Amino acid sequence: MQTYLHDPKNKPVVFMLSAAIGCLIAAFFAEVFLLALPKGGTQSICLTIDTSGSMAGDLMLEMQQAAKEFVDQRSGDNLAITIFSSDARIVEPFTKDKHKLKETIGALMAFGATNFEAALRVSTEVLEKANDSSKTLLIFTDGENTVGDASQAIQTAERLRQQGIRIFAVAALDADVMYLAGLTGDRNRVIFAQDGKLREAFDQVERMIATTIGGGSASYTVAFIATSGWTFFAALGIALALVAIQNYFMKKPLLPQHQMVWVAAGAAVAGIASGFVAQTAMTVLSAIYLGEVGRVLAWSVLGCLLAFGMVFVIPNLDKKKALQFGALGGFLGSLGFLFVTAAIGDTGGRLIGAFILGACIGLLVAIVETFYRNVWLMVIYDPRNFAQVNLGSQAVTIGSGNGDTVPIPGIGAKAGTFLVVGDKVQYTDIHGTQSLVPGNRVTVGKVELVICSKDVPFSPSKFYPMKMSRAKELMNQS
Repeated sequence: MQTYLHDPKNKPVVFMLSAAIGCLIAAFFAEVFLLALPKGGTQSICLTIDTSGSMAGDLMLEMQQAAKEFVDQRSGDNLAITIFSSDARIVEPFTKDKHKLKETIGALMAFGATNFEAALRVSTEVLEKANDSSKTLLIFTDGENTVGDASQAIQTAERLRQQGIRIFAVAALDADVMYLAGLTGDRNRVIFAQDGKLREAFDQVERMIATTIGGGSASYTVAFIATSGWTFFAALGIALALVAIQNYFMKKPLLPQHQMVWVAAGAAVAGIASGFVAQTAMTVLSAIYLGEVGRVLAWSVLGCLLAFGMVFVIPNLDKKKALQFGALGGFLGSLGFLFVTAAIGDTGGRLIGAFILGACIGLLVAIVETFYRNVWLMVIYDPRNFAQVNLGSQAVTIGSGNGDTVPIPGIGAKAGTFLVVGDKVQYTDIHGTQSLVPGNRVTVGKVELVICSKDVPFSPSKFYPMKMSRAKELMNQS
């Protein structure tokens, strides 16, 4: 295993897995962060419940139990209840009296058709009477619109969202999920409840109302903090993993203190920037049912910034390509993230999505370093122990100092410098400066330094045939 990690040609795979695991671990802390967030003060939540004939029987009983538990979870909030079937009406105006709310829910009966136009009209009336600045409409239904003007309900819902009222829906049985997505403005705000799983669906909506990544929180401020905080943890996990594994490949301490400070600072910048993009885009685009684009943009920005940050860790990393491929990694990761969160739901989806996001960004960063380089330095510590570093306009130093690019014990700090000038590699040490070309090598102590290029790649077996043969013997013995 150690030999596999040491081999530079395996770097893309190692980068991918390291960033994926780092982001996954960070996501666990991000979930704890979300749970610790304040709920945003008192809210006004209108429960709009489908009581059409198809709700009769076990489904009505299950819905009543789930709705009662939802009421119990909303400590301090004002709740109202409206019902709809062929028409709609208010059965309980806003109150904090949980006993009264649960009594009303328990008395509901099913009959009639399904009229979303009436449901949204009556829900608007009750929400307009709410005094809290934070307002939420939660719709529960098991079927499709059968009477009334369904398009009018969409227009009414859009006006509510433009007023800052968040809309969520729990869909059961034959409910039209895509139509409900039109009402909520975001497919992720429609929770489909499988048979017997209404309680879990209401629990999920309760968490989303409290704090939802990408725009479902109790206020814009709380939503921004939630989104930025989550992306900060994701950025920190990916960045620490990539920096540590890069240092590992370069035979350096994994996470020296001075690096951890600026890595954390960079992750904070990336998290805040991504959170701002996500929250702003979600707010603007949700009105036209493109809220998911905000998440894609946010993860693309995160990948772009993280990849650019690696420019300060990986010498001579192509800045332009790092930005492009980092954004691509974030984009691809966002697609995987959205897919699993839609398929699995809330917390579990975000955790698996974080793994995918980290993997995509890590892989693309390593690809930039590995495939978009012209000249590099192969460092041979022994026949089984290699390191490589790109050469370019940024000086690569060798020595025993903390700031040296290539650590070589037993010599002074900055004992030698490699720099690409034109089509030559200039090597400077205490003896002066010499021009090198691919294929040339320099010996410093017990370490061999070989100049390589695409046209003159390094082959350990050709360069050190006797030692490589001995290395294979040792590997077979171990």
